[in-house]
Amino acid sequence: MKIAKASLFVLIFTLFVFGCSHSESKDSPEGSVNAVSQGLSTENTGEENSKILQGLIDSLSEEGGTIYIPAGEYAFAQNGKQRLGAHCIKMKSNVSIVGDKDQTILKPIGDSYAGLDMFYFNEYLDIGEPIYLENCRFENFVIDASQTSCRIYTSAGKGFMFNLFRNCHWKNVTVKNTDATGFGVDCPIASSMTDCAAVGCGKGATDESTGASGFGIGFGYCEEESIRIVGCTARNNRKFGFFFEHQGLFNDELYGVSGVAELLVRNCVSQGNLYNYGGLMSRNTVYETCSSSDAIRYGFYFENSAETKIKNCTSRNDTLAGFAITQKEPSPQLSSKPNVELSDCICENNDTGVKITGSDTAPSISEISILCCIFKNVSQPVHTEGNIRKLCLRGNESDIGIPCFSAQIKDFINDENSWNES
Repeated sequence: MKIAKASLFVLIFTLFVFGCSHSESKDSPEGSVNAVSQGLSTENTGEENSKILQGLIDSLSEEGGTIYIPAGEYAFAQNGKQRLGAHCIKMKSNVSIVGDKDQTILKPIGDSYAGLDMFYFNEYLDIGEPIYLENCRFENFVIDASQTSCRIYTSAGKGFMFNLFRNCHWKNVTVKNTDATGFGVDCPIASSMTDCAAVGCGKGATDESTGASGFGIGFGYCEEESIRIVGCTARNNRKFGFFFEHQGLFNDELYGVSGVAELLVRNCVSQGNLYNYGGLMSRNTVYETCSSSDAIRYGFYFENSAETKIKNCTSRNDTLAGFAITQKEPSPQLSSKPNVELSDCICENNDTGVKITGSDTAPSISEISILCCIFKNVSQPVHTEGNIRKLCLRGNESDIGIPCFSAQIKDFINDENSWNES
């Protein structure tokens, strides 16, 4: 009898401990709502999960809150339409989404005519009101869009498609296999992306399509715009790994502001994209301590970009050139002279180090400086074409190559470089 009681006690104690530990493994982080306890399920259809998560976001938006999505693969389907494409979830202010690191996988699914976004917010274009998405956090989950397809390529089909947002932050989020850009977000204010990754995005596009990149940040609505992208990775995306783009290229009435506060990319890695880093009419952009390798065309590509600095970056085995700077005809959004400064960078095992192309007619308004850079196993450390207004080459070193100056350069400084000694 004593043995029976002892055994019963051990059994009850074991069940209690196991039950507690099992429950704790599924508990939500403090202060959050567990989406599974509200009906989200790995067994649900995409339609069911989209409605459940959307309902949670809608209910929490006014007071604010965090939604925790435990480990598992969750399907999501179209839950709303927009001017271009459709979306699974329309994001609301004051709501955060947190997962269980790479064990939480959100999977948008289905064929759509013009692309399916996982998370969407764009009241500016949808209803004509410049409303901001504010105070959101996205952490520790994966968006895998390998089961989506689009019949025509547009700007839709992203992991995140936001336009006008403030104080929004991403950390340890991976987006992969989207039809369009992975992180395709425009006009940020005081926002950040840290330790995020974009892999294989832009699968619905061609090499000549717009967007279709890993991280694509638009700007041009107000001068407060700023975002910091730190410690992120972009691999094998259709167009750019990371790039900034003035939205006046598409609508100069809605996006007519030329200056921004800060667009920063630091300590990032980009590999195997068509262009690993770049800017299209970008402003006040800094790429710092970033590495580029195996770009299909250029490691760093900048077109009509102003107040742009590339500092302490490396380019290795990029196909056409490590760095390419192109100045075409001036645009209305660039009220001051475009300029690009390249300093303390390393370019290795490329045919061309820096390719600079001015306009075909009158000298372009470029002001380009290449300072204290090192070129290793590069046939032409600097190659120039067209017409360039000002070019400064100072303090650069090249082990085997010499520059090719085919351009007409109005104001040319070329001294203290290793090739000046030969």
